[in-house]
Amino acid sequence: MLIATAGHIDHGKTSLVRALTSVETDRLPEEKARGITIDLGFAYWQPDGNAMIGFVDVPGHERYVRNMLAGVSGITFALIVIAADDGIMPQTVEHVQILDLLGIRRGAVAITKCDKAAPGRIAQTRADALALLASTSLAAAPVFEISTLTGLGLDTLSSHLRDEAARPQPNSHGAFRMALDRVFSVSGAGTVATGTVTAGALTMGDRLSITPGGTEARVRGLQSAGRSVDQVGSGQRCAVNLGGIELDHLHRGDWLLASAMYEPTSRIEARVQVLPSRDKPLRHDTTLHLHIGTADIPARMLSRRQSPVRPGEDQLVTLVLEHPTSTVNGARFVLRDQSGRELLGGGRIVDPLPPARRRRAEARDSVMAALELHHAPASLAALLEIPGHELDRVWFERCFNLPPEAAASLYDQAGAVVVGKRRMCLVSTARIASCEQEIVRLLAEFHAAQPDVGGMTMRAVKQQINPTPSDEFLNWLLRDMANRQHLILNGSLVRLPGHSPAFSEAELAMWRAMADWLGDQPPRTVTPAELAAELRTSEGAVRAMLFRRRVSGDLWSISEGRFMLRNHVAMLAASAAALVASDPTGFTAAQFRDGTGIGRNHVIRLLEFLDGIGVTARRGDRRIVRTDYETIVGTAAPYLPGLV
Repeated sequence: MLIATAGHIDHGKTSLVRALTSVETDRLPEEKARGITIDLGFAYWQPDGNAMIGFVDVPGHERYVRNMLAGVSGITFALIVIAADDGIMPQTVEHVQILDLLGIRRGAVAITKCDKAAPGRIAQTRADALALLASTSLAAAPVFEISTLTGLGLDTLSSHLRDEAARPQPNSHGAFRMALDRVFSVSGAGTVATGTVTAGALTMGDRLSITPGGTEARVRGLQSAGRSVDQVGSGQRCAVNLGGIELDHLHRGDWLLASAMYEPTSRIEARVQVLPSRDKPLRHDTTLHLHIGTADIPARMLSRRQSPVRPGEDQLVTLVLEHPTSTVNGARFVLRDQSGRELLGGGRIVDPLPPARRRRAEARDSVMAALELHHAPASLAALLEIPGHELDRVWFERCFNLPPEAAASLYDQAGAVVVGKRRMCLVSTARIASCEQEIVRLLAEFHAAQPDVGGMTMRAVKQQINPTPSDEFLNWLLRDMANRQHLILNGSLVRLPGHSPAFSEAELAMWRAMADWLGDQPPRTVTPAELAAELRTSEGAVRAMLFRRRVSGDLWSISEGRFMLRNHVAMLAASAAALVASDPTGFTAAQFRDGTGIGRNHVIRLLEFLDGIGVTARRGDRRIVRTDYETIVGTAAPYLPGLV
């Protein structure tokens, strides 16, 4: 169990920790000289050899609230210290408000210095403490009367803390996360970072990413409670000896993360609550300080419809951060004013990785409502029920800090299927079945209305499905249906297995001869005259056959009087995509000519054709390829003999 102290300066927090653990938590020379706590102090206590109890002693001076906020990150229990002679003081109130905003529900109140106060004064302090906590998450916290000089109440408090430590402790089984509160260098060991493990487990030899910098490091050593260990888990404080990173690359507020979860964010959607005690609302575009984990980040708050958040109210807002951090759904935070002196309120993260582009308000509202369930299984179920919504798999796993094994198990339980290749998304089995039925119905109606046409284009299928699927989902579904022989894909055309356009025996023989002749050659265009000469037949018969094959999807008309096999067009489109994959800025006509070995005049004609059907798009003298080009021309391997 990890306990953080809280309370006003000089109310005896450090003395109480020392009386319980025999450890002096004030470590800095300035702290010893001035007799006040300035930064975080740590102590460990293992009474009777049972569960280890860690203490984080926080400063009580108003100037060091940012250090206090870093200290209460990741704690499970709060020990609120109130001096009997002083009673409730300003930092007592502020610390309790912070604990409430952070959702800390387990705790106790220690009324200290009872040897210096009369019984009536102690009773009044007790009553005031209970009144202060009554409307907070710590309303059920018991109160203990303590004197560290006489020993009054120490045994009773000690017994209570031991009982609390013996209870099952909250444990997060997500991917590893730890916010750093100290970084330093040890002679002979190198860089060391300390913090409280927020989620998951860490083992010797693991590799981690540091957010926001992105540097990778290897775990060379682990300590917890001053002892070397092989593994640490959620809720434990630890020191990590990191290999492969310099000290100046780490700072308080950074995160150590499982590498798969690395995605820093500078824009967060959250629900913010303003303290009821404030006399002014929190207005749109307010500059403030976001305290999250152990970080203190300047930020701007953008409210919906630019409406203010009034005292005692809450609202969904966007927080735009001055520098990036890492966070997850459900994480709690505290907000202070621009000067860092006044507590404004706090809140909870809803979407740590919101979309860069605006979405339709009603669709976004449904997503946010699902995320505000703050429970991965419940949120997943709600997201899958949103009509037409396709859930980005990587976003969902990072949003809820799900390692691969936990995510796969969750998808199985929820009936979610991972579809797509480039942008893998999650779709419910119910949506897949519904789309399948709709596709079969559309194709049957199309074949009945146009029996001589080889099938519907993928684009036409997509346009007639409601809600409209993404290209990734539709491509995956059509390929899956084709693999199960529920339909047939012919380039960009789709047809049912029982349908085929009617061709005469002469047309079939002519087509087979043409396909055999062109199929053995590199991609090229052909004219009716060239084909008639090769097949030794009339040009009119060839023209009629070519027209019907173009309608059925077996050929493309490249330009006036020139045709190309469907598969050859798909190969050249894939060649263009391969060039863009090696250079995202695009490719030139010369690069395409050199890569495919096709003559310049034909290359220009082909590229203009690909522009015309939407496979490529010009950007000055270069071209890029749309990511879903296969929905237009079909799938094929690239033809790039010049690059082999």
